[in-house]
Amino acid sequence: MDYYIRICEYHVGFFRADSFLDALKFLRRIIICSFGKINSDILNCFKLPEIEFLLQDIPLDATYPYFIVVAFFILSILIILVSRNAYEKMENFKASEFDKTFGVSSVKVPFSGGSYKEINDHLKIALESNPKIKMILRCLDYNRILDPPDEMRYEESNYPRYLYDKIYYNDVKYILNKTVLFHDTISVIKYTRNGGMTTDFDTYSNWMDSCIFGKDAVDATYTREKKVEKSLPITGEDYKNITENVTRNVTNLADKYPETEFYLFFSPYSIYFWDSLNQAGALERQLEAEKYMIELLLQHENIHIFSFFTEYGMICDLNNYKDIAHYSENINSQILHWMNQGIHELTNENYKKYCESVQKFYKNYNYDSLFE
Repeated sequence: MDYYIRICEYHVGFFRADSFLDALKFLRRIIICSFGKINSDILNCFKLPEIEFLLQDIPLDATYPYFIVVAFFILSILIILVSRNAYEKMENFKASEFDKTFGVSSVKVPFSGGSYKEINDHLKIALESNPKIKMILRCLDYNRILDPPDEMRYEESNYPRYLYDKIYYNDVKYILNKTVLFHDTISVIKYTRNGGMTTDFDTYSNWMDSCIFGKDAVDATYTREKKVEKSLPITGEDYKNITENVTRNVTNLADKYPETEFYLFFSPYSIYFWDSLNQAGALERQLEAEKYMIELLLQHENIHIFSFFTEYGMICDLNNYKDIAHYSENINSQILHWMNQGIHELTNENYKKYCESVQKFYKNYNYDSLFE
C-alpha cells in the first residue's frame, strides 16, 4: 500500500483523503488516470503528450474537498484551490507563492491548451462534487474569445470521455492498457524503490528553465505575414459566438453557483501577438470582441474580470517572452500580486476607459519598428 500511494504521488502530487469513502473514490480515479501515457492502440489519434493531462485532472476535480477553487487557463491552465489543498493548471505558477499570497495550500495540475469548453467541463466536475467552493480563479486565453462554444483542443471523437463519466466499467479501456500496466506502472515502482522523491509543485511541469527568452527567441518562433490592408469587421456571427461561448462556458456556471466568486483574467500576450493581429487586419475585430466579452462578464455580480494589457512596458518587453504568447514566471508572480490587490480589475465604471486606452495604444503602435 505504501508503494501504491507513492506511485500516486509521483504522477498526481500527493494522496490525501478525509474519509475511507473519499480514499476509495480517489484511488479508483488514480488507478484509472494517473499512470501517465496512453497506449496508441487505445487512443490512436492522440499524438500530443499533453493528452495525459486529460487523464490526470479528473481525480482531483471530482474528489478533493474544495472550499476555494482557482482555475488558471492560460495557454492551458487550470488551478483549483482548496482550503487545505489546491491544484493549479498553469505550468509556471509556483504553488508555494500562490499559497503565501492567498493563504492556502495548493496542488498544481496542468491542462495543456484547453478551450473554454474543456476548462469549463472540469470546473463543472469540481463544483458538482464540491458545491461549497468559495472562489475560482481562471485565465481566459485571449486568442479564444472568438471561438465557437463547442471548440475543443482535442478531437471529440477520440476524447477519453469514459474517464469523465460516472460509469466505472468502461474505464477498463485505460485500466487494462498494456502500456499503463507494464511500462508506466513498473517504471514508477522502480523510481520509488530507488528512492525517487515526488516533484514539488513549484517545479512540476514548470518549463521556465528549459526555455530562452528575449527578442531573438521570439523572432525565431514568429513568421510575420504580409499586411492585409483591409480590416476585418466584427460580424453578427462573431457576436453570436462570443455570447454563446461566454454564456455556456463561463457565466452559466457562475450563475448556478452564486455563492462562489469567480476571478477571471485575460492572458497577457506580447506585442508580437498584437502585430500578428495588425498584419492580418484583425486587430480592431479582436478589440471589439474583447469589449463585448467584458460587458457580458460584468453583468454577473460574482464574476471579477482583470486585464493587464495596459501594462504596456511589460507587453512590449520581449525579455518577458519565449514566443508571442508564453511569458516567464516573473509575470505569473506579478499576476498573483495584482489580482490579490485588486489591481487592473475591470468594473462598470472603468472598463470603457480601459478599452479606449488599449484601442488607442495597439491601433497606433509602430509595429514595423519591432523588425528594423
